[in-house]
Amino acid sequence: MKFTLPVSPPQELLQGIGSTKMTWEYRWATNAVITQLIVGSGVLAWFWRFLPPEIPLWYSRPWGQERLASPWFLLLPMATAIVVYLINLLLIAKFASQHPMFTRVLLLTSLLVSCLSGAMVIRIITLIS
Repeated sequence: MKFTLPVSPPQELLQGIGSTKMTWEYRWATNAVITQLIVGSGVLAWFWRFLPPEIPLWYSRPWGQERLASPWFLLLPMATAIVVYLINLLLIAKFASQHPMFTRVLLLTSLLVSCLSGAMVIRIITLIS
């Protein structure tokens, strides 16, 4: 007995934005990246004048001056989410036909990274302001 998961054909995923038959993972990941970029940039622009010259960003470092960074570093999580999404799209284009489940995992990873990076930027700004 063979166990198979119901997976949409990868051709639907690779047809692009103009397609009406995109998988829900692709739509959600793309919408999450765009939303976190718009909302994160908007919140950052709105609160920019209220931000101190240095903000706590590097929480894994010891307490004190080593944790602080320039407010410009708040763009780093948003840029990282975009880079992760683009790298995942490249991997999907290469491996989608052989590994459809890998496609879903990559898209859900992009969704998770973008949601967490947007939440992190908003949370840091609201803690400081």
